[in-house]
Amino acid sequence: MSNRMTLVRLLINQATRAEQAGDTARACALYERMTVVAPEHGAAWWTLARLQLVEGQVDAARASLSAMLEITRDPERRGQIHATLNRLAGQPSGRG
Repeated sequence: MSNRMTLVRLLINQATRAEQAGDTARACALYERMTVVAPEHGAAWWTLARLQLVEGQVDAARASLSAMLEITRDPERRGQIHATLNRLAGQPSGRG
């Protein structure tokens, strides 16, 4: 396993514990770090968008999904991203 993927795995472990403890903001911050360290890691973008929605950050979630769309080639996953973006189109921006 590469150093980068080891770091991603450690961040996932920390983010999972933070979310289980109810600290969604910390989990968001950890997933944001993940997307900086490994921007090609589509699952991190997806989870980040989900957590951003929990935090009420609709614009940030849209940005995360759009970033994920840039790196995703799987037609089924791209369809899921488009469907989610379409559902978010009618929602207000939310905070931050």
